[in-house]
Amino acid sequence: MKNNLKLGVLILMVLGFGWAMFSLVLPFSTEMLLVAGLSILFMTLIHERYVFLYGISVILSYGIFLTIFAFFFTQRPDLEMMYIYSHLLFTGFILSFWLLLNQMKQIGYEASELRRQVQLLQKYHGETDILTVNEFTEQAQWLLKTTERRQEEAWFVEITINTKNKRTQQNIKESLERATLSTIRQKFDLATSTGQSIYLLLKDIDEEGVRLMLERYRDKVKQELNLLDSPYEIRKEQVSNINELSRALGRAV
Repeated sequence: MKNNLKLGVLILMVLGFGWAMFSLVLPFSTEMLLVAGLSILFMTLIHERYVFLYGISVILSYGIFLTIFAFFFTQRPDLEMMYIYSHLLFTGFILSFWLLLNQMKQIGYEASELRRQVQLLQKYHGETDILTVNEFTEQAQWLLKTTERRQEEAWFVEITINTKNKRTQQNIKESLERATLSTIRQKFDLATSTGQSIYLLLKDIDEEGVRLMLERYRDKVKQELNLLDSPYEIRKEQVSNINELSRALGRAV
């Protein structure tokens, strides 16, 4: 609500100053409108750290121009007052537009930060409710500590889609995710996905158990997709702590 009020006031200020510059008969009004229009374009395009510097520079430049012109070419005091009004309107327009840009960028930063925080808080993503990478990592730390304390085995499995057809990759990925969630032990194992890969962390299982699980997984995928050739490749390795898991994920990514 507060941001909306600020944004509304600043928009009204920009429109008000712009309307005044356009409607009032002032010296160099055409040139002032041209510079103001170009300033809108430049201030929108240049990096934010230079926006205020540009705004102050163009305000001072216009003021210096009016001062020099009034000193050398103007004899009437009433025209000097018109120059002052012209400069005040131009200054108000540039500064209010600068404040509007800052407010819009601030709202954009806040929205990006909120999206980032929501992603961090989310536990599941996608149509299949598979774990997010952040939640997978958080739970993996606890799982591996438990495994290490009990001297159990844990295995990391990477399942990568190998099809080249972009149109079917997402459908295949969703099918593989469903097959993954129906194959792993829900209270023991973890699964996440990113890009065209699915990652598993299997707890309290040996290499033979991993092989049997992957066989069940292949059967479920065949039932789900009914394809002659396997649409994925598998890589697996034993991990004992979070550092080894991080290296495995790093190689996978």
